[in-house]
Amino acid sequence: MDDYRAIEVQIAQTYNANAKGTRKSIGDFLLDDDIKKPVNVKSNNVDKNNYSPNIISAKRLINWLQEDGNELYFIFVNYRKVGKRIELIGDSGLVPVHKISWDCLSIEAQGWGVIQLVGDLIIDENQDKMGFFRGMKIAYEKFIEKETKKMAQIKEMIKKF
Repeated sequence: MDDYRAIEVQIAQTYNANAKGTRKSIGDFLLDDDIKKPVNVKSNNVDKNNYSPNIISAKRLINWLQEDGNELYFIFVNYRKVGKRIELIGDSGLVPVHKISWDCLSIEAQGWGVIQLVGDLIIDENQDKMGFFRGMKIAYEKFIEKETKKMAQIKEMIKKF
């Protein structure tokens, strides 16, 4: 079993849940078996350099949150490997996605854009879903501007072909 999968299983057990997530599901386990309350576990090996880990597809998150009643939670877990054993160092606890500040997130190029953690996790307890979406709009505008510049550079690079 991969390290990240073993961590998901262990964290799910602390919430009396079963980690049933697949690559296609939005969460690694469900709170109270409620399909509208998935939890996504993000693990970080503190002994490695993890540059801006992917959190979730921006388009997928928008589509999910726009459906009435849908929620999404994250648990950010720090761990290290001690031989073959996984040692959990700490976790963020259950964090509703809309409480994550855009001061630590960015949208980067992959498909329709992927949300990445670009610094230490910042939780804004006062931020509501609409505040989260306003931050996402600003992040998407920055993403679009970068992608537009990149496309202009590519166009220039291939114009003589």
